Amino acid sequence: MKTKWIGRPSPAMVVAIAALVLAMVGTGYAAFKLPKKSVGTAQLKGSAVTNAKIKNKTITGKKLNLKKLGTVPSATHASSADVAGTVPPNAVHVVGAPGEPAFQNGSTNFGTESGLTLPGAAFLKDHDNIVHLEGIVKKGSGGPIPGTLFQLPPGDRPPSGTIDVLEVPEEQSMLIVGSNVSASGFDLSGLVIASGEKENVILTGISFFAGS
Repeated sequence: MKTKWIGRPSPAMVVAIAALVLAMVGTGYAAFKLPKKSVGTAQLKGSAVTNAKIKNKTITGKKLNLKKLGTVPSATHASSADVAGTVPPNAVHVVGAPGEPAFQNGSTNFGTESGLTLPGAAFLKDHDNIVHLEGIVKKGSGGPIPGTLFQLPPGDRPPSGTIDVLEVPEEQSMLIVGSNVSASGFDLSGLVIASGEKENVILTGISFFAGS
């Protein structure tokens, strides 16, 4: 049997084969051999970059449009917290001051009568809806209801239709009247009444739940 020798391919054939190979594998070659910074916005198709393809910690707040983000689930109370920080503290009401409840039946602050610097009659409702009284008062002897010191405004009284009877030092009692309470034709709503024979009444330390 005779052996046939195949001669070397011509230069033209080599170029043709090389061109064919590059045409067949050119896409795969480009996928692994792309030069740095050769892919830009124009080369990316829509939705080509997915969550799975984004490296962790590569997107910061500067890259986000925060106006388009909803409320973070774990911070649903953040807006209410901002509001809470703007709520002013409850005001202290000073009895006898302009725009505040007046003394009744000739009652006055004890410090005014004695010349001493003592806390005057005042009251405050805290955020737990508890009203706190303060001061030392000399009760007057006049008026239709003996022992009446002053009248609490609506919102700072015991619950409607009730009377709180509180014991205070020196064998005295305090009656704090809620709204809608009357007796013998007199409206007692909101009255602070001191019973007993002592002239001077200590209000400091007296507190009650505000219901009306």
